[in-house]
Amino acid sequence: MKSENDEVNASPMKSAGEELDFLRKTFREIIASYSARVEGEIAQIRSAVSAEEKKKKLSSSRLRDARDIITLVRTMDVKSEKGRRRDLKKIDLLIEELNRFVENW
Repeated sequence: MKSENDEVNASPMKSAGEELDFLRKTFREIIASYSARVEGEIAQIRSAVSAEEKKKKLSSSRLRDARDIITLVRTMDVKSEKGRRRDLKKIDLLIEELNRFVENW
């Protein structure tokens, strides 16, 4: 049989558990929104590269930009299996840099 004291002690634990469930849900929503934003930005960059690729004659500056994009992406140093915030920041910074290339096209 539960005493009044057990119910008082159980209530904060139940509330804590519910708050943690809410935190998990909020975290998942933030990750999903972040992922959609980043993937959208990458898709826009890819679209710009595809548009340039279809042109018959590319300027030397566009070819240089393409080489720079290749180098930047290939030299990105992240460890995706570790799931670190700093790797997400590196990707954000890389996308900003790539956007600077295609904004001038």
